[in-house]
Amino acid sequence: MKLLLKITAWLALALSVLLTGWAVCFYLATVDEINDETDDSLIDYSDGLIIRKLAGVELPSDDNGTNNTYYIKEVTEEYAMSRPWISFEYQEVFISAKSEFESARVLDRIFRDSEDRFFELTVAVPTFEKEDIQRSILWWIVALYIAMLLSVLFISVLVIGYNMRPLKAMLRWLDDYVPGKQMPPVPSGANVTEFRQLSETISHAAERFEVRYQEQKRFIGNASHELQTPLASCSNRIEMLLDSPDLTEAQARELVKVHRELQGLISLNRTLLLLTRIENGQFPETVTVDFSSVLKASEEMFSEIYAGRGVTVVSDVKAPFLFRMNEQLAAILVRNLLKNAFLHSPAGSEVSVRMDRRGFCVSNPGDAPLDSGRIFTRFYHSQSPAEGSTGLGLAIVSSICRNYGLSVEYRFEAGRHVFSIKTDKKHHNF
Repeated sequence: MKLLLKITAWLALALSVLLTGWAVCFYLATVDEINDETDDSLIDYSDGLIIRKLAGVELPSDDNGTNNTYYIKEVTEEYAMSRPWISFEYQEVFISAKSEFESARVLDRIFRDSEDRFFELTVAVPTFEKEDIQRSILWWIVALYIAMLLSVLFISVLVIGYNMRPLKAMLRWLDDYVPGKQMPPVPSGANVTEFRQLSETISHAAERFEVRYQEQKRFIGNASHELQTPLASCSNRIEMLLDSPDLTEAQARELVKVHRELQGLISLNRTLLLLTRIENGQFPETVTVDFSSVLKASEEMFSEIYAGRGVTVVSDVKAPFLFRMNEQLAAILVRNLLKNAFLHSPAGSEVSVRMDRRGFCVSNPGDAPLDSGRIFTRFYHSQSPAEGSTGLGLAIVSSICRNYGLSVEYRFEAGRHVFSIKTDKKHHNF
């Protein structure tokens, strides 16, 4: 979830709790205020009635043109003493003026006259309907909530989006970061302490990574270069021993095994040296390469090499793919992809090559998908690695593509491993 959406969701939740609490408090405060005003009017009205009753003055008629109703009845002393002398409650009372029942605030009041007789005065005045006021408050709260939520969302998008610009710039910088590539300075949010600290942290981490990356490249390059001479010397000596007339058959078999392993080690060393040279940018010359010609030459070469296994290649070139890069690296790129396809194809199967102006793809049959997260890492092998595979072919392909801004993708579809080389990151079907 994006940070902006997460903040908005938390704000919406907080507003919901806040407005719900406010609505309850507002409702209770409104009811309490209305009750206070109503109770005061009931007290005043009942005082007037009691004074007139005690003075022997004629009481007003029940039907006096108002919605107020009252009645007085004489009660026993026991009844009077068993109840509070003043009490308020809500009741449904009949309003004669309207000929209907309405919700009313009712005052029950006990008093006695000079002859120690006890009376109960009941006064009722119509008041608000609780359901009506609850419904009204609810609708206003919903309207207020929606208005506040939309306002907060709009303001949050503007304010957070504006203040998050340095963070977005740093994320773009990290997305574009390539080890060994000259990069612009890390963007800094100079006005925000946290963004400035984050920018400094990213810069320091990138510097440390560059130092280790360069040390690793130098180590691999130096080690591979220094190993070339002793490996070649050992290979020559083994070949000389194999020509010796005093060599027994058992010794010859062991020397052949050693020589085969040594040749594999020499091949691995040359590949590591090539990979280091690619990453060090030691192939500066560039021309416009016609990959259809490079593919054709490589297809003919591998078709002859793997003719004994019955592996064939089928090409579908809809349009030539032209790209400016080093010609030698273009040939290495194509050969490594085709070699990988031929090596891992079962006997009698078919390797497919398709091309258009945006790129090309090479596919071969397979039983199960490979680990797409590790397929282009160094020394990666499937569960059943092919003989003669160093595990560096696809790493070289990835390094070449990265240096020239090409994208390389792997997918497994319809029982085939598909490797695509494209000029951009958009998905194309070749």
